[in-house]
Amino acid sequence: MNCKFNNKVALITGAGTGIGCAVAQRFADEGAQVLILGRTESTLQETAAANKNIKYIVADIEKDSDIEKTVQELQNNYGRLDILVNNAGWAPVTPFSQVKMAEYDKVFSINVRALVNITLHLLPLLKKSKGNIINMSSVICKNHLPNMSMYAGTKAAVEIFTQIWAKELAQDGVRVNAIGVGSIETPIYGKTELSDSGIKEHIDKITKAIPQGHFGKPEDIAAVAAFLASDEAAFVTGSIYGIDGGFGA
Repeated sequence: MNCKFNNKVALITGAGTGIGCAVAQRFADEGAQVLILGRTESTLQETAAANKNIKYIVADIEKDSDIEKTVQELQNNYGRLDILVNNAGWAPVTPFSQVKMAEYDKVFSINVRALVNITLHLLPLLKKSKGNIINMSSVICKNHLPNMSMYAGTKAAVEIFTQIWAKELAQDGVRVNAIGVGSIETPIYGKTELSDSGIKEHIDKITKAIPQGHFGKPEDIAAVAAFLASDEAAFVTGSIYGIDGGFGA
């Protein structure tokens, strides 16, 4: 593995498992100092144990005080930030007729408000380093799935943010891109309120719609994130890269 991220500092939200974990390990393997955050210390510890370049902080990005704590941690221990990966998210699977406003509030709080809040707090550091932002979106913004309207709505907002922020921040040397994540083997479906049989039915239905015929791996997303965060993508901003086995084509 090369060292394209030597002397770079990256922050990744929701990095205890799945995509965030894979991105953290890829960046650390390529030389970055990586700070990961999430709510579950045990999974954060497992991710951090994989590479000496990874440190963690237990934080809930829905809480302003935890975001402020994270900013202070970066300032005190690293003094800079080059890469922000907004990965934390929640994907409820609920028919619209059964949606409760508490679910709406939760998914928009995690996927939209918290993303905006932490990005605003870290923007001064990113401007100083002429760094870049990678937002995790979803392919269902392009290929809509029944029963996921709340999730799709949050990711549509993230894609619009990505493109407008890219135009606004270009003059500051900050690049902003998004990854339209397809069906990836992660624990995300286990965090829904579906039964085990409901999860299997949902996954089977999605798999049949993927031209390549299978789910992707978190490492597939990490590879594209590593490209977008690197100097190889110096002329790439405002783009949304679909990593989905052809699902969104």
